Amino acid sequence: MPQLLPLAWFVPVLAVCLLRFPGRTLVVALALSAAWTTFLAEQQMAQRLPAAAHGEIRWLHGHVSGLPEVSAYRTRFAFASDTAPQHLRLSWYGDAPELHLGDCYELQVKLSAPHGSANPGGFDYEAWLWRQGIGATGYIKAARACAATRAMPIGRLRERVVAAIATALDAHPMRGIIEALTVGVTMRISDAQWQVFRHTGTSHIVAISGWHIGLVAGWLLFIGRWLLLRLPRPVPALPLAALAALIGAGAYAMLAGLALPTLRALVMLAVALAALLYTRTISFSRILALAALVVVLWHPVAVLAPGFWLSFGAVAWIVYLVRVRPRGRRSLFLWLQFGLALGLAPLTLYLFSQASLVSPLVNALILPLAGLFLPLLLLSVLLLLLWPALGTPLLQYGADVLAAGWSLLAHMAAWPLAAIAQSAPGLLAVALALLGVALLFAPRGLPGRWLGAILLLPLLLSWRPPGQTIPAGGYQLVVLDVGQGLAAVVQTRNHVLVYDTGPAYRTGFNAGSAIVVPYLRQARLKTVDRLLVSHGHNDHIGGAAALQQLVPVRHYSGAGGTRPCQSGQSWHWDGVDFEILHPLEPNPDLSENNGSCVLRVSGPGGVTLLAGDIEREVEQALVQRAATALAADIVVVPHHGSATSSTAAFVAATAPAYALIPSGWHNRWDFPAAEVVARYREQGAQVFATADSGALIAPVWPQAPIVVQRWRVLRPRLWQIPDPN
Repeated sequence: MPQLLPLAWFVPVLAVCLLRFPGRTLVVALALSAAWTTFLAEQQMAQRLPAAAHGEIRWLHGHVSGLPEVSAYRTRFAFASDTAPQHLRLSWYGDAPELHLGDCYELQVKLSAPHGSANPGGFDYEAWLWRQGIGATGYIKAARACAATRAMPIGRLRERVVAAIATALDAHPMRGIIEALTVGVTMRISDAQWQVFRHTGTSHIVAISGWHIGLVAGWLLFIGRWLLLRLPRPVPALPLAALAALIGAGAYAMLAGLALPTLRALVMLAVALAALLYTRTISFSRILALAALVVVLWHPVAVLAPGFWLSFGAVAWIVYLVRVRPRGRRSLFLWLQFGLALGLAPLTLYLFSQASLVSPLVNALILPLAGLFLPLLLLSVLLLLLWPALGTPLLQYGADVLAAGWSLLAHMAAWPLAAIAQSAPGLLAVALALLGVALLFAPRGLPGRWLGAILLLPLLLSWRPPGQTIPAGGYQLVVLDVGQGLAAVVQTRNHVLVYDTGPAYRTGFNAGSAIVVPYLRQARLKTVDRLLVSHGHNDHIGGAAALQQLVPVRHYSGAGGTRPCQSGQSWHWDGVDFEILHPLEPNPDLSENNGSCVLRVSGPGGVTLLAGDIEREVEQALVQRAATALAADIVVVPHHGSATSSTAAFVAATAPAYALIPSGWHNRWDFPAAEVVARYREQGAQVFATADSGALIAPVWPQAPIVVQRWRVLRPRLWQIPDPN
């Protein structure tokens, strides 16, 4: 929904429900749940920093509310303020003090409204901030410690565990994975390790959820009952063991941060143990439904998280597989692993555009071993806190054993066919595939089981509702929202050009892998025919290496490529002409703004000019020697709208209908300059900036008017800062 419905809207709906009619209970339930969700969303919106207040510097009083993420140059942490916005994600650059959960601080913070890039196929950072309840981000300019420390016993215990693991393992490569398995802290798992998990379908191993909670509870129930039955005096062994299992599993869930999957598992465990104690048969579907009700009532925005659907979907699918298992099948475990891999593949492809082909084999090997390893790991961490002299060598030995197993897992992940990555299929294809898998696993004798294979075909072919095919002579320009930088894609009927790739930062963010590649996959573009990098500044070339690693690139020219740009270079694709207008002389370095490759794209439907970061000197030279070639329907504004570019003569020579500005939201250079925007508008151009509009999409078809589409307008969301145009 782009905006919330007023709460008053629910009053007449509930009033109608005073009448008796079939389905009244369901209507009342839906109306009440919608009203409750709306109420909570309004409360959350009221706690957000308004866009108009972006950049304000304020003093905030509060306490550290999340485990700090410490890197070489920045400490990032959650902060709970006494005033709105109450939940913030802050960065402390430079020499930050050692921060602990509950520490009280008065902080001078430069605040940022929740904002992120908006692109087809890209990660929605604003949605993630919304799900986390974060009302603002920012960085610290000054700080004063205060004495009113907040008591956070569970959080402090988590800190103690993390600190103890750090002391015992130091720089051991398995440290991050052990922290994830014990306290749910994943910040030290490297990108390379995450890639191994994704390629082998084992990410669930380090995301504490139902398997972990059930494993801990099962061991405690078994051991507790075994010990109680051997006491000299008879005691109610099963109730006491069940209570111990629930308490132990609850402690583990709280130690892991009580995230959504752990809360769901804990609720299901409590209901199942209650049914066991009262010897009542409660269908698993009711247990699952109760867990879903608790989770959604407690945190309605959980339905926006992929983990919600994977978590509940996996449990429901396991129940189905157990019920339809063929008689005589010896290994229920192998049956479940194979079934889970196939059953969850449609969801993972839809949510992440990736699925693992080796997952059944890997999980069949790992899960039994992990079922033994995890309790021993938790025991060693407990000893580490109570008896470090014994716990330290045990934990170190466990880390070495894990490292040995990790090398085998990494080898399997490196297999070329370990995982498939493709464009996300359409929702209809996913629904048909889920039905198809259910049919394939249905009991023998059910008529029409063979239809399951046919229903899988749309997913295997990555089918989506057909979009508009680019006609011969036409092309589509997409200027992606990469923050302060430039990345554009020009697609003809059968070819793809990527012009610049956006920035890469030391934080690990890379626009090539995070924005450009997801867009290409979403658009079902498997190969880049030409990568053209205008010049060597990071905000244009930063993502090039990552793009080449993830997508085949047939030809790379410009900065960093095999062939420098030079005026006069040209090529022809599918009725569309491409021509380099600048520089006059080939410059392999292209390190300066004025060395940027200027590209002209022309077809029967119109002309686009991509000018990199050229400034007034080059603009003047181009106007003098190639004024006719500069005339364009669309101009990707030079140098992000800087006042050093887009001179009056250049704007007059281009005379565009659209001026598209690739710029970061509230960037530190204040791009685009107000006078530049005014200059284009006076020339009659519509001006759009990626900072406000998200990705800008311009189909340039023969014999069709050009209409630039703005992604934030095409896909409005409640949590997004709306396009002001």
